[in-house]
Amino acid sequence: MNIAGFCTHYNLGKVLSITKLTGGLMHQMYKVETSNNIYAIKVLNREVISRPEAYANFVTSETIANYLALNHISVSNALKINNNYLNKYEDDYYMVFNFINGKVLKDDEITILHCAKIASVLAEIHNLDYQDLNLIPKITKYTEIYDWSSYVKNPNFNKMPYQELYLNNYLKYPSLQQRANERFNNINKDYTLSHQDLDPKNVMWQDNEPILIDFEAATISCPYQELLEVALCWSGFLNNNFSEKKFTTFIKTYLKERPLPDIAWYDVICGNLINRFNWLNYNLKRSLGLLTKDEDEISLATKEVTKTINEINRYLDLIGPLTNTIENIISKNNYDSLITKIIANTSFLANQDYQYINSGFTNTIYKVGDYIVKICTDTENEESFTREITFYQKYPNIPHIPKLYLADSSKKIIPYIYEIISYLEGPTIYEIWPKLDEEARVNIINEITRIIKSLHSISVPSFSFSKEIKETLTKLLNQTNLGELFNLNSLLDKCSIYFKDNIFGLIHHDLHFDNFIYHNDEVYLIDFEQVRTYPIDYDFKIFYRMQTYPWKWASIKTDMLTVPSDYYNLMTYFKESYPVLKTINHLDERLKIYTLIDLLEEYLNNNSQEIKDQILSILTSLKITIKK
Repeated sequence: MNIAGFCTHYNLGKVLSITKLTGGLMHQMYKVETSNNIYAIKVLNREVISRPEAYANFVTSETIANYLALNHISVSNALKINNNYLNKYEDDYYMVFNFINGKVLKDDEITILHCAKIASVLAEIHNLDYQDLNLIPKITKYTEIYDWSSYVKNPNFNKMPYQELYLNNYLKYPSLQQRANERFNNINKDYTLSHQDLDPKNVMWQDNEPILIDFEAATISCPYQELLEVALCWSGFLNNNFSEKKFTTFIKTYLKERPLPDIAWYDVICGNLINRFNWLNYNLKRSLGLLTKDEDEISLATKEVTKTINEINRYLDLIGPLTNTIENIISKNNYDSLITKIIANTSFLANQDYQYINSGFTNTIYKVGDYIVKICTDTENEESFTREITFYQKYPNIPHIPKLYLADSSKKIIPYIYEIISYLEGPTIYEIWPKLDEEARVNIINEITRIIKSLHSISVPSFSFSKEIKETLTKLLNQTNLGELFNLNSLLDKCSIYFKDNIFGLIHHDLHFDNFIYHNDEVYLIDFEQVRTYPIDYDFKIFYRMQTYPWKWASIKTDMLTVPSDYYNLMTYFKESYPVLKTINHLDERLKIYTLIDLLEEYLNNNSQEIKDQILSILTSLKITIKK
């Protein structure tokens, strides 16, 4: 670069001093004092500006910055030189700004008031009408999954300080990126003007008022992702100093000035991972020498790889709490009046505080002292809810399950059925599983098996299970019209063999890791709404599917913590821990049939090609010939 030559060439004055400024992660920024003025001059990254779309993007971003200035929003916009925002000199492109004698705030300097001011500015930007700018919205649909394993094979990888950290994490990235893509695409619908990089380093403060800088990423895009990301940045997340109070203040302030429609905030939060994966991928390429040979840039990118991997891990842990926080801010359903009536009419709950727990898919759940109050607010679920109550009453001595203290089906106190059971404090197995080594996972499975055995050992009557399976398959295949693709009788004949012999017991019927609580170093099983008499291997159908799609049964708290690479050996663990499984004839085929039935039911509700392909794959693995 040649800043002095650039300034002379474009009549910016004789250069008196040049000082490099910190903060730029891609471009280089300098304070340049000349005989004419004091400027902030940005020297653009050569790789970035060489991209075909780069020049037009810079023009768009500065068009937006100038539009905000016209609407009385304090910004630092690029100066037009020779009627251009970008100007080339020798081999580099430059952008020139008036130097702002302000201050960038550090995390420990950011107050609730600062968060509220930035939230107001962001809402103001999103409220602006951009139609007259003649800019096209950035409608992005993400489908690409990066080849994360390719970086491990790079000749420079073993020299990198992040080698071990990357090896411990990269296997989960394909699954997480795919789900982040899908959820981002689901929510990417509405569009506003967006700064797209409004973190604390891009806001200068003068007299305690903000001036927005660095509009390089500015565009027209979906505002929800930007709202979430900016709220995270200003509440300390980037530097591992997250403040829920600051985050809540930011969201509440924004919503006061710009109310939002009813949107799927969980999709917004999961989709927010996309930019982090994009940034990680970009810096891996830079640090490994695939995009640049500049040593300073390689060093900066190497640090960003470590920082971003750790940031992704922290974000995954925060997805559940963030969802709860936002939903509590915007919640329209409030059942607090119900729980207060229950407490007032229950002596052992009297005068105790209550806390809403957002973990029930079909029920409303509160924690009151050492108790859980489950209220069946979905009246269509009453049959299952009653089944759980009956189970607790009939089998009060089964170890490692909640204790039932009270059940009320009268609907006299409140207009719903409810039960009060013991509260088990602790994480679910979904939460701790990714952090366990193989030995610890085996120990957990042994604990789970002991609980399952106590159910399966209960004497129950048998029935013609083979007949039920074949009738279910026939009905579903006819309803989906998929039975036309193969010889149905050949499948039913195989079922007669697979399900000839059965070991019956009382099964939970919904065994997955979100229904196991790790409490006081022991495992407990919860949620008995689907308990019934069945062959005992049926209880493993979800565990079997979890080897490939483990997140399907996870809650919002654990969904994005759950990846296939942690679950490949799940059924191997269970077969070793529960030897009776090895004695069941055609166990793998039976589990495939259970999966086939589940997929057919899913296909009825969602005729997706993906589900159809899974169905055909199972049939092929069972050696059923598919008609062409």
